Amino acid sequence: MTIKTRFTREMRRASVAGLAILALGACSELREDLLAADDPDVISPDAVKSAAGAEAQRTGALSRLRDIGPGGGGSNGTVWTQAGLLVDEWKSSNTFSQHNDTDERKNQDNNSVALAMLRSLYRARTSSYEAINGLREFKPTPASSVGQMYLILAYAEMSLAENFCNGIPLGDASTGVILYGPPLSNVAVYNVALAHADSGLALSSAADAATVAIRNALLINKARILVNLGRFSDVNAVVSGVPTNYRFNATFAVTSGDNALWSINTSQKRFVVGDSVDPAGRILNAIPFVSSRDPRIPTVGTSTGTSPAGRGFDNQTNFVQQNLFGRSDPMPYLSGVDARLYEAEVLLRADNYTGMMTILNALRAAPQNLGAITTPAMAALPVPTTKDAAIDLYFREKAFWTFSRGMRLPDLRRLMRQYGRTEAQVFPRGTFFKTNQPYGTDVNFPIFREELTNPEFTGCTDRNA
Repeated sequence: MTIKTRFTREMRRASVAGLAILALGACSELREDLLAADDPDVISPDAVKSAAGAEAQRTGALSRLRDIGPGGGGSNGTVWTQAGLLVDEWKSSNTFSQHNDTDERKNQDNNSVALAMLRSLYRARTSSYEAINGLREFKPTPASSVGQMYLILAYAEMSLAENFCNGIPLGDASTGVILYGPPLSNVAVYNVALAHADSGLALSSAADAATVAIRNALLINKARILVNLGRFSDVNAVVSGVPTNYRFNATFAVTSGDNALWSINTSQKRFVVGDSVDPAGRILNAIPFVSSRDPRIPTVGTSTGTSPAGRGFDNQTNFVQQNLFGRSDPMPYLSGVDARLYEAEVLLRADNYTGMMTILNALRAAPQNLGAITTPAMAALPVPTTKDAAIDLYFREKAFWTFSRGMRLPDLRRLMRQYGRTEAQVFPRGTFFKTNQPYGTDVNFPIFREELTNPEFTGCTDRNA
């Protein structure tokens, strides 16, 4: 919670308490005395107006960023895990109907679990705006600290466009005054995110190590936005200088929060690693994350038969545990491996399959740090001979390199939008194992009905990829 948010909450609480006191008549004096005691949780707005306050806002915004991916969600999951559940990365072993609906690709606009994921993105935007305002006024140096906040802003906006329907409102409440925003298309939101990434880069040109690290993160994030926009000709110039071993990590400790992938899977057993088969049969289009036994995603358990890992939280689903991330293992938001993958896709788009495979096989040949593991050298893959085979191979390799880091859903949407494939050729199809009914047709999440309090919003303009 940011300082300003906490202050606003406490002020509202105090106002309600004050009205109640006035209504109590003779008892009010005693109540007023009690409520007059200092509350250490109430922070004066003047406390924010300082360099220390601005730095606290920056730290709070970084915490909001962590909540988007591997740092929040509790038993609900996060943006990354929820999106992975909608596609083929995860399978629900939970009793929550909301998780099961997402896994079945039949999200309702009152799905409270997925709503929490939307809120985390909006909160990250608000916190980054608050920090930008505070840092500019009270702690403008180093400029890269402000650039880092633009990174959070751009990442949150990009994630909104990647995961949600067309018709996303981008409001602003960072000054304490609510400014409603009209529904925007995914393309429009991507362009807003791109402009904010450029704002961050303009503030991150210094040569010190901290600034270079922030700049590399901004460059990778910008390239990802460009890929989503289909602007492949601009990608190489952005990421060519980013080293492959670069990582922008979220970090964890027992005292400050667990890695959410470990929590939702290893600890709580509410999600299991996805596969291309389950007791209901073959799942078309799904990557065999479990049965392939790929070293980039070490697992324990089986999707069919009797799993040696036992059962999940619902006591019915075969449990499959991921061993890629432990409780306090760091997890990359942005990686130099991602930069190489974007360069490889540029070559795919140019029908240069040999060049694409040179990059992909170089990644396979060199040890790469992924969470708790360092990948062993893997054998080179042959050069595909057709366009369809090259597309399949590229997105399969990318799926293993980026497991549950928020990229699989936008990639499947791009396969429809940029590569001409249909929903039936891309998203999981077959019989959903918990209902024995066909999978639904969702290719993204809706904007939930709570947003209808925004007078400029009436619902998704469409649910297209």
